[in-house]
Amino acid sequence: MREKNKKMIIIITSLLLVVGVSLAYFTASVLLGGDGTSVTGSTTTIQDSTLIVEGTLEFNDLDIYPGHQSVSSIKVTATGNNELIPYNVIWKGTNTLNTPLNYTVYKTSNEIDVSASCEKKSEVMGGAKIYYEECSISNIESLGSPITEGVITTSEEETTIELIGDEFITSTQNGTSWYYYVILEYPNLEESQNIDMGGTFNGEITIEESDAEPDINIIAAYIEQEDGSYEQVDDIPQSGYTLNTEKSTCSNGATPTGNTPNITINNLSKSGTSCYFYFDEAIAADTILSGKDIQVRNNFSFAFGDSTTGIIYETTDWKGTSYYFVGTPTDNWVDFGGFYWRIIRINGDRSIRLIYNGTSTTTTGAETMINSSQFFNSNIILSEYVGLKYTVGSQHGQETNSPILNVLQSWYSSSGLSNQEHSQYIDTNIGFCSDRNVPSGSNWSSTNYTFDYVARERLETDKNPSLACGSNDIIKEPVGLITADEVAYAGGVNGLNNTNYYLYNNMNYWTMSPYEFNANEARVFIVGSNGNIYGSSVLGLNLAVAYGVRPVINLRSDVTLLGSGTSDDPYTVI
Repeated sequence: MREKNKKMIIIITSLLLVVGVSLAYFTASVLLGGDGTSVTGSTTTIQDSTLIVEGTLEFNDLDIYPGHQSVSSIKVTATGNNELIPYNVIWKGTNTLNTPLNYTVYKTSNEIDVSASCEKKSEVMGGAKIYYEECSISNIESLGSPITEGVITTSEEETTIELIGDEFITSTQNGTSWYYYVILEYPNLEESQNIDMGGTFNGEITIEESDAEPDINIIAAYIEQEDGSYEQVDDIPQSGYTLNTEKSTCSNGATPTGNTPNITINNLSKSGTSCYFYFDEAIAADTILSGKDIQVRNNFSFAFGDSTTGIIYETTDWKGTSYYFVGTPTDNWVDFGGFYWRIIRINGDRSIRLIYNGTSTTTTGAETMINSSQFFNSNIILSEYVGLKYTVGSQHGQETNSPILNVLQSWYSSSGLSNQEHSQYIDTNIGFCSDRNVPSGSNWSSTNYTFDYVARERLETDKNPSLACGSNDIIKEPVGLITADEVAYAGGVNGLNNTNYYLYNNMNYWTMSPYEFNANEARVFIVGSNGNIYGSSVLGLNLAVAYGVRPVINLRSDVTLLGSGTSDDPYTVI
């Protein structure tokens, strides 16, 4: 199997390192002086990437004898959006010396402190005193094996010698760098080098366009078997498996990452790179994240309704890094337990949070809920009634089920989800957050006091949602409700209508986030029929009009999903 990355055209005309050195006759004690060295850097824009080349050249001694060595280093850095840039490292210049210069090139991914130290010596041979140098390179073992070596021959006119051909670098947001170390040597020959008297060596080390395409040879691919062994396959699996990055290897220092069907070869730097791929049975989070553009959202003050298929956003919850869907994605559908669900987010423990969306992918309105008129609680006069579970007299108690939790539990049982066939895949450890903290400076009270809960401050005042949750407000149940903060992450905004994000269903429905206690009325957040989020009495608008119920469940982190997540090809649990 072979795979070729698309060729990137690169044209770089800026000079990098320039050297001009005059070499001397070596049976005289008076030597010609070197011209020294000038160093310049270059910055080049290639499509959407920036290539910066910088370095130092040390072949600049004033007196140079046979045997002289120097270490030159250059750094190539590419910044951009994962473009693969091909190039050659070249020497360009003139060399009027009869004695060719030797060069050896090393390459590393990290900067290494390497330097040459030379000692001038003389001795009498055949009645004449001759001069030479003995040199050593410090820390050369840290450079590994050279990647190329050769000679710079005599050239009266400017010539170009390719030191390294068909190199590649991948531009990244933070910049990817390669370091090249070039050891130049004016060799000490056994015969006379008098002919080099007055000769010059003038040149530059730089980079130039390469039309090479990075051949990637996939030598073999293996998939995990039930007994933990691996079996070789002819084709890379397209779904249901995740790349084992610890076992998978590539030559030339390249490393494979990502997931099927979008595997990325990092540090790809040579054509003909060979890879061995190992694939493990995929867990749900790997399947969902595969190929996704992971972004961070910082502004929650506007009603987000953009198409975000292929994009997932990153934040943190009380378990770790969480990835959530925003706007109008078309790739967060799940078919599970005879119902259709939308993925809210990947929780910090890698379990998957789903919200009920009905019995088909075309349902709307009341069909996306299990109950269209349900009270959150049957009483409003205690602040404790904002809890999905509560204890009278306690801010964070969990002794009593709220009426809406009883409805959820009854549906969970009657729907068949509680049967072993389905419940084995449902996570009951991550829990649901009923954040009943109050803002700094406020006091909680059971009755006769007006105060807000922190969710109101976050979403109404600060416009800054959070998935953090104290342990005493985490409710360990197999089924719950969405939080107002999760609605805000998805695109809802307090005080703004939004009919264009995946949680909108043209109906009013409950969240489990407390809003306020207003004297004798407990209030929680709801999602309104116009898509905004606001506070309402736990009895609904009034005794005649209550709100809908959309169950939320968590799939275990180790379930395997098949499918692409679209309405035509939803994820299914196997």
